This record gives sequence, C-alpha cells and structure tokens, in this order.
Amino acid sequence: MSFGSPLPAPSASSRAVDKRALGSVEWAAILSLVSAVVSLVALFGTNATSFVNATNVGSTTGLSIVLSALYLVVAIAGIGIVLEVVQLLLYRSAFRDLTGVDSRFSTPASLVLLELIGIVLVTLVGFGFFWIILQAVACAGSGNVITSACLNVSLALDLLGLLVVAGIVAFIGFIGLLIGIWRLGTRYDDSLFKAGAILLIFPILNLIGTILILVAAHSAKGRLADSRVPTTFG
Repeated sequence: MSFGSPLPAPSASSRAVDKRALGSVEWAAILSLVSAVVSLVALFGTNATSFVNATNVGSTTGLSIVLSALYLVVAIAGIGIVLEVVQLLLYRSAFRDLTGVDSRFSTPASLVLLELIGIVLVTLVGFGFFWIILQAVACAGSGNVITSACLNVSLALDLLGLLVVAGIVAFIGFIGLLIGIWRLGTRYDDSLFKAGAILLIFPILNLIGTILILVAAHSAKGRLADSRVPTTFG
C-alpha cells in the first residue's frame, strides 16, 4: 500500500544544485560564527564606564557621554549586522537553488527574505531612535533631565512601535530559516542539521548549533562528491 510519493532526495541530476546550495550554507555558517565573535567583542570588550565621564562641579556631579567610545560600539554593531545580512542572503540563495529540485524549500526562501526585511527595518529604526536620544542628551546638557523641549516624545514612541513591528517580522522570518535548516536535515538525511536548527533558538547554544550546521553541510558536500550519490542519502 502506498502512502504518497517519497520525499525528494539528492540525485545525480541535482548534484550541481545541491553542491552549490550546501556551499552557500557553509559560508552562511562561517559568517554566523564571525558575527558571533564580533558581537562578543562589542559586549565584553567594553564596559559601562567607558561611555560616560563623571564631572564634579562643587557639590554637583554630572555625567557626560564619551562619544568616541559610543561610536566605536555602534560601528562594531554595524559590522555584525552586515555579516548577519550577508549570512541570510546566503541561506536564501541556498533555499532558492534547492526550490528548483525540492519544492519544500520554497516557503523557507520566502520567509528568510521576510527576516532580511525585518532586520534592515530594525537596524534603520534602531539607529534612528539612538540618534534622537543622543540629540536629546546633547540638548539637555550633561547631568540634566531630558525634557519635552529636547525630545520629541511622539516621534520616539512611533519609532518604538515600528521597532516592535519590525522585530515581529524578523522573528517570523527566523522561524522560516529554522524550517529551512530542518528540511536540509531531511533532504540530506543528517540529524546534525536538525539539531543545529533547534540550538539556534537558544542564546550561546546557537554557537554550537551553527558549528553543527557547518559540519553537516561539509559532510553532505563530501558525500555528493562520491559517485554513489543516489545511494548515500536516506
């Protein structure tokens, strides 16, 4: 008794597509690890005291922002975001390539594009909100309370609302990325892809997940190089 068509699997005819897609996944995983290192540098390479200077005038203590330190962290964060965008472009490229031979990757390819849009919006709105706050601090002066005269509260709230919406869009796209990676595990019969997809959900453990994805992609490419491709995958 038949319960439907078997799931699409790598074959000799799809070998070039599979190798190209897996190569994109490899590079995406590598860039993800580099991005993680950049993020760790930004997080632990600085401390709160590097952003502010305390000044004493008589009995009054004021705080001033050290712009050079703040700009450095923003620049590092910007590099991390660029790496994240390139990583997602590579994953989407892999899913789009595979869509031609396996329709299961069509939805992940579309959802990863949604994540890209969400991340770009989060970045632009986040920097916009950061700039408004920075200008408000400069307007109020060191150690002074920021009043409505220096801060457009309505605009700040609008940006916060847009930031939340963009974050939701990016999160939905992230789910699509996880689905795509999980389906890589199904196509190439490798549970490391599936384990990696699960671990990507959790902070810190996502580094292990990325390494598992990299190992799985490299392993699958190695099996594709074997002349027995039609029989090496489940």
